[in-house]
Amino acid sequence: MSEHLTQASYPGEIDIKGDRAPVTYKIKAMKEDDGAIHVGVSLTAPRDWLLKHGFRHEATLHRKSGEPVPVRFEETLNVADNIAVTLYTDEFVYRSREELTRSFPELASAVG
Repeated sequence: MSEHLTQASYPGEIDIKGDRAPVTYKIKAMKEDDGAIHVGVSLTAPRDWLLKHGFRHEATLHRKSGEPVPVRFEETLNVADNIAVTLYTDEFVYRSREELTRSFPELASAVG
């Protein structure tokens, strides 16, 4: 059975072809039975802003702490989609809390 480690929100910026806007992104970390820590990142952004800046499938999330990460929409975004859409990263997997906090320093105090 997995153990919930943390779920928190942080400020960042979404980047589409050099055009940036502030966003709040969420990180969810779970520890699995085998000891691996699985991390998912998501953010919600306005569909019209995304389309106006040429977004179709993928953008970059710039975090105040840590490396930029790609975020994507499952399909190609178009005007028929919801007015606010959720973008996701691929799941990250880490073998230790130290490895996790190197990649996600914003989680250092949350997962100790």
